[in-house]
Amino acid sequence: MNKPITIKLTKTILDVIVPKDIIYAEVAGGGAMGNTGGIMLYLIQNEKLICYETNVFIDEEIYLLIGDLIMKHQDKFKYDDIEEGIKLFNHFYGGMGNNVFVNINVTLKIKEGYFIYNKYGIEYQIFSSVQGVFDSVVYAMKHPENEDLF
Repeated sequence: MNKPITIKLTKTILDVIVPKDIIYAEVAGGGAMGNTGGIMLYLIQNEKLICYETNVFIDEEIYLLIGDLIMKHQDKFKYDDIEEGIKLFNHFYGGMGNNVFVNINVTLKIKEGYFIYNKYGIEYQIFSSVQGVFDSVVYAMKHPENEDLF
């Protein structure tokens, strides 16, 4: 099982990330519970699972740029100042100010406390920031009929 390598997200790295390559993104508001103000982006690079992380309290500019990038490619939230792009992500509410976005071309397998992403027969572990986010996302995945409640 391949576990993620965690790397601090910088502007230089963000500039070369292709949105359609993002498997799983987690965005927590500045007042969210758990990973307060945190962002996690999971991508496969050179057959390795990378988890890029940043936080609004560490780098507000990157936080805002990623927020715009993710919001542009989903259809759950609408913003007048963000131009809508091609839908790339399904939204799952992670509870208490946390939002998860999963690539629409990805199927995540639910395990005990983490997700599995399988690419070309290689399994990669994807972890939510905290157990509560994971539990909320699993619930949302299993009960899509309740999507509009969040």
